[in-house]
Amino acid sequence: MYETLQLEIISVIESLNQLRESPDYELCQISEQKSGVLEELASERARLLEQESAELEKQAEKLAEEIKELNGEVSSRIG
Repeated sequence: MYETLQLEIISVIESLNQLRESPDYELCQISEQKSGVLEELASERARLLEQESAELEKQAEKLAEEIKELNGEVSSRIG
């Protein structure tokens, strides 16, 4: 039984170490120390996602134009 307890203690310690090394744990610690940090991070992430979305929309429009041009070229070659 003693050996089983030792193995369980080691397992729990290893799990705690893995948790403490995770970015989620770090974020949790920071948010506890500094109120409002999660809101700041969420706001920044939303801004970056909006920026990325706008860039992707531009790329999609460009690709749509290229497709139209290619379809026009194919149609004129066939006709």
